[in-house]
Amino acid sequence: MSESYLSTIWYRVARLAPRLQSQVTIHRHRYRGQPWYVLHDHATGRVHRFTPGAYMVIGQFDGKRTIDEIWSGLAESLDEHAPSQDDVVQLLSTLHQNDLILYHSSPDVADLLERHNRMTRQIIKQNLMNPMSFRLPLWDPDRFLERTLPVVRWLISGWGLLLWALVVGAGGFTAAMHWTALTTDLSAQLFSGRNIAITLVSYPLLKAMHELAHGYLTKMRGGEVREMGVMFLVFFPVPYVDASSAAAFRNKWHRAVVSAGGIIIETFAAAIAVFIWVDAEPGMTRAIAYNVIMVGGLSTLLVNGNPLLKFDGYFVLSDVIEIPNLSNRATQFYGHLIQRYIFAAKQLRDFNATDGEKLWFLFYAPAAFVYRTLVMIGIALFVAGRFFFIGVMLAMWSIFSTLIKPAAKHLKHVLTSPQLRKVRKRANLITWGGIGVIVGALALIPLPLRTDSEGVLWLPESSYLRARGPGFIESVVATRGSLVAAGTDLVHLKDPGLEARLTLLRWRVEEQRRRLQAAEATDQARADEIRAALAAAEAEYVREQERLDDMHIVAATEGQFEPIDRPETLQGRFLNQGDLVGYVLPPRADTIRVAYSQEDETLIKTRLKGVEVKLAGYLHDRHDTRVIRQIPAATDQLPSPALAEVSGGRFQVNPASAEGMQSLERIFLLDLAAPPGMSDAAFGTRVLVRFDHGLEPSGVQAYRRLRQLFQKRFGA
Repeated sequence: MSESYLSTIWYRVARLAPRLQSQVTIHRHRYRGQPWYVLHDHATGRVHRFTPGAYMVIGQFDGKRTIDEIWSGLAESLDEHAPSQDDVVQLLSTLHQNDLILYHSSPDVADLLERHNRMTRQIIKQNLMNPMSFRLPLWDPDRFLERTLPVVRWLISGWGLLLWALVVGAGGFTAAMHWTALTTDLSAQLFSGRNIAITLVSYPLLKAMHELAHGYLTKMRGGEVREMGVMFLVFFPVPYVDASSAAAFRNKWHRAVVSAGGIIIETFAAAIAVFIWVDAEPGMTRAIAYNVIMVGGLSTLLVNGNPLLKFDGYFVLSDVIEIPNLSNRATQFYGHLIQRYIFAAKQLRDFNATDGEKLWFLFYAPAAFVYRTLVMIGIALFVAGRFFFIGVMLAMWSIFSTLIKPAAKHLKHVLTSPQLRKVRKRANLITWGGIGVIVGALALIPLPLRTDSEGVLWLPESSYLRARGPGFIESVVATRGSLVAAGTDLVHLKDPGLEARLTLLRWRVEEQRRRLQAAEATDQARADEIRAALAAAEAEYVREQERLDDMHIVAATEGQFEPIDRPETLQGRFLNQGDLVGYVLPPRADTIRVAYSQEDETLIKTRLKGVEVKLAGYLHDRHDTRVIRQIPAATDQLPSPALAEVSGGRFQVNPASAEGMQSLERIFLLDLAAPPGMSDAAFGTRVLVRFDHGLEPSGVQAYRRLRQLFQKRFGA
């Protein structure tokens, strides 16, 4: 017999005569056409999946036959296909650690206590390693669910599923029709004080129904639900139930429905909330409905129903495609590929997966890693904006759990794994050499450094026609679209009160002049007083005369006259000083007014090598240009509403601003020369701008952005 089948510690287990615990039952499942055996521990609700090879050993555990007898029988009947002694030892260790087997001798009380303490420590460790989601068990709800199941059975039957499909379909169609209203100023509505207060109540209630759906669906198929408690999700308490016993269900659709129970409840509640939100008047009812739409709909799409995170959507996907433990196996598959084909560990066994499973693994592992990292960092940054210390701790934990911990685990595997003992030197060389190459590339190899922003084809201020004083529009002298020269009279205003004041002031000046003539001949002191009064009257008359001149709006530059409305509609309209009447459009745009963030201000001012612009919608046409001038002071006013996010731009604006031009962050402005290729574009058209800053190593670029992120979010 080959030595690879033998184990140096076989003597320690050879005489054991194990049997399965009385509360453990065995179920035979099929995944992608392959048989598997599931051991269901009814005491803990946990399930454990084993291959047919492992079951050939487990199936002979009767408490009488020893391990040596069982293995010898398999070796004789299966020959080289029999499991090795190391495989059997590993199997016994797994069964023993999960408290699934007993031995013929009396149980070791100390060992049982140690296993209980070990499980307790494991739960505590799991909670500490995942502070964004840790559990506190409180109650065994099995009897409650069993007694109340008849009341809700029809809701979780086929009729209930049909009702859900109709309501959610109609709700989704209604939401699509009102999508703009639902998503306008989304962040402002979600993070308003009233919505946060509503969430503190609605979220736990919605999650309670969510978890009860899991429990009832499990009980409906004969499963057990032995644990219910509170889960602290980003330190926010929400209820949970442990419905893991559903994994023992033989039918994959039954398992998938249990996993989807929470998604079904939340989307159903969100659909009903859509109908209420559409019909309700602004107020508390409408606010609550909006909150349920966001919590039940948005969170389901992004988190709970997304299969890239290990929540309900993940388990639904795993059951439907028949790949249990999809996430861990996908990670292990990538590890196997690295060891087998990069480290050249040819002695490794083939990875136990079908071709279809391997395709899933290749896609799922990187996609889940990227999405999970983005979600965790996003949550940490959001919390840091409200609770600085907690947010910083979450950010540090996210970096540790997603980067540092996995990297340390893989390095330890390279240094100590027995599977790599024959290729240890090659594995170390490739691993550390690869790290060196990556670090060197990040630190030394220069890459193009670019920053992007947006601007608009700028209409100069001299082209705006504004009322220089209050008055009614008497007439529009120029015709719409006509070419006018600088100084051309375009619009006449009229202020009846002004004309009356001018007449009065004219007679007052005349009166003072005549009084002055009379006083100069008789009383010189009196004449001086009248002379001062005359000067004041004349000055006031001149001011009012200037106001009369302001009733004529003239062109400050040559161009095409375009009033804001049809001339016949404008006539008789009252204007306050500064109100817009129209424009005198130059033949072509000469300037692009660009807004850019504070993060890019230093690079643009000190390291600008070139500028490239493209019109929005014409991304294939690129034009080089130059900076005309930079405006040194920061501002919060966008040069045009076209740059706001609600209009398709990149800048978020304050929803409370009247004109929609107040940016939430301070910005800088500069002017670019509009290239000749944009001469046909209309004023106000959005322009995409790319600034070229030369070359810089990617590591330095990443460090700059990370430092700016910390300064912006944490002030550090």
